[in-house]
Amino acid sequence: AVKKGIIKEYKTIPNERCCGYASMSVGDFKTQKENLLFNLNQFTRIGIKDILFTCGACTMFMGDDVEFRRRGFRPINIMEFIYALAKNSQLEKLIDKKLSPDVKITGHYACHLRRLAGLKMDELYKEIANALGATYVEMPDATECCGAGSEGSTAMDIATKKVQNADLVDATLCPLSCAGCEAMLGVASRQAKTKAKFTSISALVASCFDDLDEIIEKLNK
Repeated sequence: AVKKGIIKEYKTIPNERCCGYASMSVGDFKTQKENLLFNLNQFTRIGIKDILFTCGACTMFMGDDVEFRRRGFRPINIMEFIYALAKNSQLEKLIDKKLSPDVKITGHYACHLRRLAGLKMDELYKEIANALGATYVEMPDATECCGAGSEGSTAMDIATKKVQNADLVDATLCPLSCAGCEAMLGVASRQAKTKAKFTSISALVASCFDDLDEIIEKLNK
């Protein structure tokens, strides 16, 4: 995106740590605070205020933190970013090829993004699918949790219902913008052997690059 003139400047922080959500979930508030402050200090050092998150949980847990806001940072989820590119006709400049109209994209409206961040997930999904050349279809109960908010067999039952709902509308793909959702639904999809595949939204966009193999090769050197 930087190379094609869409982003003015992009930097990653060295030795990035967990946002702290996982530590908080098990009651380890000391580690949670240490990780949060480490990341915030790294953001401060590189001097860029717009922070791009590829995970919905991270977007809200870190992005809604009092200290994060106090330092003037702005949280942007990857779904919001790609939607903005699509809405402003920039996504077509970034990708090299489009998906086939036969590819049916459905959406899982992640809890952290829809309920906490207040994003209109249906609008985001439709705009992105259209910009990528695919067809958007909405699965039943798209707003239901992926299962990560529960545990054990209950969590897997919720996730299984979700992936089966994607198959009900004959979806090809369900791109996600939350690591927790991707972990839950990816496992449930493989176990239920669904036609619909659950992947990250960034991986889907990257699949539309002609030079993806070259990019991966350079990263692995």
